[in-house]
Order: sequence, then C-alpha cells, then structure tokens
Amino acid sequence: MISVNGREEKFLSETVEALLQRLGVEPRGIAVAIDGEIVHRDEWSSTVVVDECRIEIVTAAAGG
Repeated sequence: MISVNGREEKFLSETVEALLQRLGVEPRGIAVAIDGEIVHRDEWSSTVVVDECRIEIVTAAAGG
C-alpha cells in the first residue's frame, strides 16, 4: 500500500506519471512530493513509486 494525500491506495510498481493518470489527476498546476521530497515534473516519467511511500499531491492556488 501507498499513502496518497493521507489515503491508502493500492501499490502498483509504476511511475509518478502513471500513478497520476491512474488516479485521474490533471497534471496541470500541481506539485508532487514523495516522502517529503519534491519530484520535479521532468522526473515524473522516470521516478518509480515504491511500496509504503507517502505521496502528497498539491494543487497550486491563486489569490492573496
């Protein structure tokens, strides 16, 4: 299992990019961190999610 924004999800050996697609997350305007470390967008297709990791997907918000 992995944790995505505090919710348990099934673990599949997949890249960050594939995980976002599987979860139906629109990649525009988001940031992804694995175990507290930001994964740069250009690394999403090569960064593999590992079992028991904590993933945070954060949406940018405009305003003041």
